[in-house]
Amino acid sequence: MYRSARTKHTYRTQLYEFIKDILVICPNCSDRAIVKTGNFQEMKFEIQEVRVVCIQCTYFKTLDRVPMKGKQLIFGAPVDPFFHLPVWFQTTFEGELLWAYNADHLDFLADHVGAKLRERNGFKFNVKSIGARLPRWMTSKKNRDEILKAIHHLKSRA
Repeated sequence: MYRSARTKHTYRTQLYEFIKDILVICPNCSDRAIVKTGNFQEMKFEIQEVRVVCIQCTYFKTLDRVPMKGKQLIFGAPVDPFFHLPVWFQTTFEGELLWAYNADHLDFLADHVGAKLRERNGFKFNVKSIGARLPRWMTSKKNRDEILKAIHHLKSRA
């Protein structure tokens, strides 16, 4: 069930690269909604108009201006950074929470977890990358197959 024998990019990728089209649980109907972030991954000082939309119940909410400073934004948690809604892609594994912002994030996790060899390629001390920050239970060889099954199950929810 391994996706690849090796990976070379996971120690260069930042979590911010997945802050686009985040799938969340709609606060109105509990179905799938989407947080549209525009070009957030470009890391501007101020983001214009972030919105959450649910096509099932037509729930809609907009943040006109999102300040990049302060404690309003939450990163690295199973909620979207702007509205703090729970992400759509989440499941438990042995008491731990496996989650992702979107399908691209799930693909990244599958590539990293599924690789038998994870090369840092000169990024030895890049501790802000996702590859360097994933918890040990997720990257452990003994959990590889089960984590990949869980990721596959989450992808089927898309």
